[in-house]
Amino acid sequence: MNASVRLSLTSLRAHKRRFAGTFTAVLLGVAFLTGTLVMGDTLRASFDSMFAGASSGTDAVVRSRDVITTPGESQGTRSPVPAKLADDLAKVPGVAAAAPNIQGAGQLVGADGKPIGGQGPPTLAGNWIDDPELNAYQLAEGRTPAKSGEVVVNRGAAKTGDLKVGDTTTLRTPDPVKVTIVGLATFGGEDGMAQTTFTGMIRADAEKYLTPKPGEASTIQVRAGPGVDQRELVDTLSGHLPKGVEAITGEASAQENTDMISGQFLSLFTTFLLVFSGVALLVATFSIHNTFAIVVAQRTRENALLRALGADRRQVTAATLVEAAAVAVAASVAGLAGGIGIAAGLQALFPAIGFPFPEGDLVIGPLSMLLPLAVGIVVCLGSALLPALRAGRTAPLAALRESAVDDSGASRR
Repeated sequence: MNASVRLSLTSLRAHKRRFAGTFTAVLLGVAFLTGTLVMGDTLRASFDSMFAGASSGTDAVVRSRDVITTPGESQGTRSPVPAKLADDLAKVPGVAAAAPNIQGAGQLVGADGKPIGGQGPPTLAGNWIDDPELNAYQLAEGRTPAKSGEVVVNRGAAKTGDLKVGDTTTLRTPDPVKVTIVGLATFGGEDGMAQTTFTGMIRADAEKYLTPKPGEASTIQVRAGPGVDQRELVDTLSGHLPKGVEAITGEASAQENTDMISGQFLSLFTTFLLVFSGVALLVATFSIHNTFAIVVAQRTRENALLRALGADRRQVTAATLVEAAAVAVAASVAGLAGGIGIAAGLQALFPAIGFPFPEGDLVIGPLSMLLPLAVGIVVCLGSALLPALRAGRTAPLAALRESAVDDSGASRR
């Protein structure tokens, strides 16, 4: 095998230009696959951290059990719960505070008269919860709404729409409502939930514009008293809830919100990058096969001489596969570094193009490294297998087939 390795390395040096294309193809495929996995893990971890921070003060969420689904919707909408239920739950032992959470569709209009968010990310509106621990949004500038027509918007939406504290604009609920911005807020320390916009108003306005009828809320946010954990709080609340209403822990609610907000974006994003990696690996497959097929054809006499000198088929085949393995490992390792670079570049690019990427370090897990490495090596070896077998089947007599014939002294006839 040592002789095979030496022979393979000599061949790689002799055909380095030809193998450069194969090296590049594998490198690109592995780099895109690595970048996709690293970026997906990083986004998922960042969103988890952001939602966990935003909902850290909410220990339980009370909501309807009934989910209303409409054609074309991947996520259902839950039926409302009575807003007055918050007052009843606030009296339950182990509960420190409870507040109704009203949410609906509300699209802000920017300073240029154009709607913020367009038809893409969700545009939300709701009541501003006065309890700062139960409110997922934190006031960053200005003050909270105190009367009808006053609102707080997330800072990301204000930046996108070129709005500031004191500006008057329109909120589409879908009916147009004139509102005055009195404060800017952050979500989990960020300017917003990705590109989702949020407008917070007083409870009376939220009930008037966002609910079918007054006295309804989307959920009830509950904060536990000292020494009461989330699971214990949920068990306690379950005995005081009307039929058709349930309670879940704040952690479970945060995870659901993470999956809902980031799930579609992550699926679209990872699919987009996986297409590039798939195309690159497909090109690599053909490139590797053709490269080794040409190299094997060019080395027919060389392989035949090896067979004539005593090398068996297995040794010749192994020598070719060692070449493929050397290219695969080198290109795949370089692709791993390239993939991390792609992920870092995208992380820096998103804020530059207006996407509020959650802050955080790149998450480089074992799967993100081992899977692309294995794919690159398997693709390279698999593509080179048939040419390697063909090289092993070279007959020893093939060394004589292309030798020139000495025609000196032969007549013209």
